[in-house]
Amino acid sequence: MNVLLTADHELRSGWKFVAYALLFFLLLIGAVFATGLIFERDSAQEGQLTALALQALVFFIPATGALALVALMVEHKPIAYFGVMLHERWSRDLRFGILVAFAMLGVLVAGSFAFGTLTIAWTAGKAPVLELITTVLVLAVSAANEELIFRGYPLQVLMRGIGAWPSMLVMSLIFGLVHASNPNASSLGTVNTFLAGLMLSIAYVKTRSLWLPYGIHIGWNLGLGFIMGFPLSGIGIASVWSSNATGPELILGGSYGPEGGLLATCIFVGAAITIRAAGVVEISPKMRAALAGGMKEK
Repeated sequence: MNVLLTADHELRSGWKFVAYALLFFLLLIGAVFATGLIFERDSAQEGQLTALALQALVFFIPATGALALVALMVEHKPIAYFGVMLHERWSRDLRFGILVAFAMLGVLVAGSFAFGTLTIAWTAGKAPVLELITTVLVLAVSAANEELIFRGYPLQVLMRGIGAWPSMLVMSLIFGLVHASNPNASSLGTVNTFLAGLMLSIAYVKTRSLWLPYGIHIGWNLGLGFIMGFPLSGIGIASVWSSNATGPELILGGSYGPEGGLLATCIFVGAAITIRAAGVVEISPKMRAALAGGMKEK
């Protein structure tokens, strides 16, 4: 048995995963170095939004660059093959994802009232318009980065090697651990992030397109952090409203935000089950053609 190549003389999935990881970290190091040269940074004076924006920029470079390089040099397939194409159902998948996210937020608000006290105050006027616009852009890019990294090529190549469920569990575990260093992070918050990653992975598998998980991801982040003003994975951002849920920390999440409580656990598990059972979600014909190797990038 050849540990490097398959019977078709193709590099094994594990080695492809390693190749992607090496390219990703090399590009990440280069991006960190380049942004350090371009932007003079004073960590003592740097605002949180500036730090988040730079982080989004730094990770955008390896998230997109590693995918493009591995598609060209390792897979010899168009980038569209890996779920980022504008297929005929991409906008429907995106809208459905946002709808799922808003339904999850509706359950969150109802649960916050049921298990504690929820106060909501209008705060949009307290932040400059430019800061609000920048916050939306940063959230959009950050969600795209995480989808490319955790539901993009690494998940997909592992699925070919060890199967769907083991791959989803591995990448979701990494997704959870990456967020474990966030401010006010807790063990339950890490578990919930793992469950959220599993839910988003199921959304990818359902369509073999990143638009559905991206819709859920950006809808949840914008709704939870930017619109409602809850802490987003422990991070406070400029928001339209400011929400404060007081009650049992185990249920409502405390200073980490709703994602650190058992209410979020139930929401993520319920959403994962719903997405897996949803008949309306399916692989588009164009995406099927790409997966079959019959599509050529134009």
